[in-house]
Amino acid sequence: MFEINRPDVVAEVTACCDAYERALVANEVARLREFFWDSPHTIRFGATEQLYGAEEIAAFRQARVVDFSGRRVLRSSVLALGGDVAVAMLEFETTIAGRVRHGRQTQVWARIPEVGWRVTSAHVSRLTVSEMVEDYADAAASLVLAPLAPEHRPGVVQALGTAAALAAPLLAFELPADIEVAPVFTP
Repeated sequence: MFEINRPDVVAEVTACCDAYERALVANEVARLREFFWDSPHTIRFGATEQLYGAEEIAAFRQARVVDFSGRRVLRSSVLALGGDVAVAMLEFETTIAGRVRHGRQTQVWARIPEVGWRVTSAHVSRLTVSEMVEDYADAAASLVLAPLAPEHRPGVVQALGTAAALAAPLLAFELPADIEVAPVFTP
């Protein structure tokens, strides 16, 4: 019989998630790799990257320098689906470049024969569009070698947010696949 939230499965996966969180905060790269299924089928979508397979995930972690020492779990939940699959979800906050950031993380855990519980799929995302607009403003200023003065930053962020809101409906409009570009615009 298929059971939802078997207490033993919820406890086991919760313990795995807690251990994963400790390794993440300590940036124990080798330990983090152990939590993921060593398979080309493992997928991790991050806030800025899409990684396919355990090797891409490991290479990403090895190359990344992060400080998650201030990361704090705000809410977490484990949904066990039978005895061998569970989905873990959490909301977190962390400080990046002096600013508090909110995010979400979802992991699909599977009990893999002979190795135990492993993450088979993971997704990390930021919680708000305004945080992404702030990060974009900082990154764009850095790319064009024009640092934002602290007193100008709020106005630049607001203008970028307005531009994003105006562009959203245009970007969401689907064009037919067979549409042709006009060679010359004639009013």
